[in-house]
Amino acid sequence: MPVIRIDLPEGTPAATKAAVRDGVKAAVLRTLAPKETKYDYVAIREAFGAIGDGLPLVEIDLRPGREPERKQALVDAIAEILKAELGVDPADLYVLFRETPAEHHYTGGTPLAAWVPADRSPESREDLDTRPHPR
Repeated sequence: MPVIRIDLPEGTPAATKAAVRDGVKAAVLRTLAPKETKYDYVAIREAFGAIGDGLPLVEIDLRPGREPERKQALVDAIAEILKAELGVDPADLYVLFRETPAEHHYTGGTPLAAWVPADRSPESREDLDTRPHPR
């Protein structure tokens, strides 16, 4: 359940912002967090600046555990989306990953469990601690 914020220049058309958001949500499921869920948060924000001069900026907050290859695949996918939608040169894209412990991520007032790849779900692994985090 990453939280992704993408800063684009002021005045970016709504249809372009929607295409970027939808594309990034799909890319997250293909690369960073393969699973079936509706809880991938992607927000597009407008910022004062220009492409290639501080924009686009992508901030990704997530729980630890993703391999560098998953992160790289997501960055590559975002670069492709921004190139197609806004003509952004991948060299002008800045992506910042911030990993914080699972107990710092809450949804519905409950802390999230540690992240595990879908192919290593609790049902398929006996070595995972699946107890809820203490509050």
